[in-house]
Amino acid sequence: MTIQDAVRAIGDAIKSVADGFAICKNRQSETAMLKDRKNLQKAVDISENIIFLFSKYVPFMTEDDYEDYSNLLKKFKKYN
Repeated sequence: MTIQDAVRAIGDAIKSVADGFAICKNRQSETAMLKDRKNLQKAVDISENIIFLFSKYVPFMTEDDYEDYSNLLKKFKKYN
């Protein structure tokens, strides 16, 4: 084996390790995104439950509070 072959083999090994780290990093990124999405869905589900609970008290709200509630509910429905 010549020096040139040895240098090429070392370069290939370093490239292989770097590629392995890149793949690992991409998988971690995908896992983090899935975890964030799952947590976001849980938060939305809880928000919906809060809205349903709060809607029981609509008859007792002042007009200003009802208007605020109505506007926020419209915004929530727009993005959900």
